[in-house]
Amino acid sequence: MVELVTGVTLAARVAFFIASYRGHKAESHKEDDRAVRTWIMESLNNIRENVTNIMTSAYRNNKPNLERDAKDIISAIDNFKNEVNVAVTGNIQPRLSKKSSADLESLVEFDLKIIEELNSISKESLISSENSDSKHLSPRNLSGIRKELTSCRNYFRERTKFIGGIKNV
Repeated sequence: MVELVTGVTLAARVAFFIASYRGHKAESHKEDDRAVRTWIMESLNNIRENVTNIMTSAYRNNKPNLERDAKDIISAIDNFKNEVNVAVTGNIQPRLSKKSSADLESLVEFDLKIIEELNSISKESLISSENSDSKHLSPRNLSGIRKELTSCRNYFRERTKFIGGIKNV
């Protein structure tokens, strides 16, 4: 991936991953929210596929600890996907109806953090999946993926609270 030039706006950095992203402008908030959530789901599906390959390889190579850890990550991914699916979208945003530019900038920051972390997890899971037949892959390799996935899920929960979505998360 090409390194981004410093000084590029946060919205432009998100648009690097999601072409239709417009920074949650008043007229595009619902579409931006939908685009971010769609990208998250596609990314989670890719990560899930990579981790499933690791789990299959661990089963074939009789590595029960690695297989169990991969199953745990798959379960965490499924839970994350459920949260993305049930989070309220762009219709109900009492905070955003005030259209404070600081609030919109914060929302773009949430989007960027989630997207960059999921992109990192996706790369890491792909490398681990490609090396899953190797003797060097251990449960420790998967612990980094799980830790980053949990962090990303927590950012998504904060984002959901911020836009007035699911209560009691």
